[in-house]
Amino acid sequence: MKEAVIISVFFLLVALFSLYLGGITREAMEKGMIEPVFESPDDYRNVVFVFFLIILGTLLVLFFIKVKIEIVKILENISVFFLTTTTFSYFLPFFLSLIVSSFLVVLSEIRRSYWIKNFLLFLSIPSASAIFGSSLAPQVVFLLFLVLSVYDLLSVYFTGHMVYLAEKLVKKPTAFISVFPARNVRRIIFKKGGKGVKLKIFALGAGDYFLPSCFAVSLLSIGLKTSIFVVLTTTLSIFIMFYVLGRRDFSKPLPALPFLLLSSILGFVLSFYL
Repeated sequence: MKEAVIISVFFLLVALFSLYLGGITREAMEKGMIEPVFESPDDYRNVVFVFFLIILGTLLVLFFIKVKIEIVKILENISVFFLTTTTFSYFLPFFLSLIVSSFLVVLSEIRRSYWIKNFLLFLSIPSASAIFGSSLAPQVVFLLFLVLSVYDLLSVYFTGHMVYLAEKLVKKPTAFISVFPARNVRRIIFKKGGKGVKLKIFALGAGDYFLPSCFAVSLLSIGLKTSIFVVLTTTLSIFIMFYVLGRRDFSKPLPALPFLLLSSILGFVLSFYL
């Protein structure tokens, strides 16, 4: 129960922070202070472009993990640096944002800690969700959510490359995956027919925070109530998923996006009736 509560609260905080930054971003875009990432927010071809970037990024990470995993750390730190700088720039002068972000990234490498990496993930996801969610229409974000949920299923149960990535990345602190200590040791079976690896942790990938938050931000164009309902139902789905997993002494990596997609739909529908 405790583990499910911790990760659910963290998920909720990321989502609410994303909504807050999303509101600021939408207002700035409406005033013409900043430009949307995409010129045509309603264009479904944006989904193809974003999906292509995700596939390219995944292939690069897979390649470097096999060749030299230290390069993955460099890619991670560059991504985190730019995203945290963007987040801090909402509240601080740009130069000061650069200094604070640099300090945190360096600190995360000097002191390898899951908590520091989780904090960097918390600072990275909201600005990305705010900018992308404000730059795309809700129906386009939903289609992207749907496509990536199918991709998540395929990459876990058929190609297995996401399971391979999780196995390689989860054992050491990384901002690509949020990792929290568990009360009990569980045997996590990464390979079919394998005996599994004993780990005292539970984890959730960065993409599982980004897409629901991005969708919630895009729904601000409909109303804050709809966005809040989606945040609450997705948080509930995270709690249920990890509560069930926490009651077992073994588990297999699960694709979280399909559960989050279904709970997002539920939240969207409920917002019009409650």
